[in-house]
Amino acid sequence: MSVKLFLIRHGQTIWNAEGKYQGDVDVELTNFGIKQAKLMAKYLSRVHFSSIYSSPLRRALDTARIIAKGRKREVIIRENLKELNFGKWEGLKFDEISKFYGSEYKKWLDNPFKNTPPGGESFSSLTERSSKEIHRIIDENEDGSNVAVVTHGGVITSLLIFWLKIPVERWRSLIQRQGAINIVVVDDGYPYISQINFTGYLADAYNHAEDKVIEIYADLKRSILNLKR
Repeated sequence: MSVKLFLIRHGQTIWNAEGKYQGDVDVELTNFGIKQAKLMAKYLSRVHFSSIYSSPLRRALDTARIIAKGRKREVIIRENLKELNFGKWEGLKFDEISKFYGSEYKKWLDNPFKNTPPGGESFSSLTERSSKEIHRIIDENEDGSNVAVVTHGGVITSLLIFWLKIPVERWRSLIQRQGAINIVVVDDGYPYISQINFTGYLADAYNHAEDKVIEIYADLKRSILNLKR
């Protein structure tokens, strides 16, 4: 039994642009996010999807519906594809969380599987629900199927860590840009990962701004651990 999964992160939202944690807050796509989704749909137009699944949150669902348009495919909504619940951190920027929840944030950045945002969800819980959902999706589709799964950065990261058995201390090494496409063939339960964080369809040339999140994470790590550049 082999199924090819296209794990897709939604397009840009206002909170993405502002650098705020979204979690399961239902934030809509920006006009640029809609453009990203349309470019994604064009890029994937030659792929025959047997099914298209989505998180129920609008930023993912609207992205999925743009991909599904003209394919005669209904988007199948799954609750377990929702983003990690960041609790009290949702709606706050990186530096605001660092300022108001310094010690808790440091612990979470060091090990989000063990430590949980106040009132939120651990990465362990996210990994459990997302991996179980992916296996359900695989079981629902025929051998040789192409399946689109439109979801969130945290969900995709948790799945990649789960499949690759990446050490906890390296979890932030996996970046998921807005509109990123990841391709994983799961054959009899074994994952073959052929593409991670691909956004080349969005521009003719590389754009350094796409890696802004790396700079943010690196600066946070230095400030929290009192390290110098």
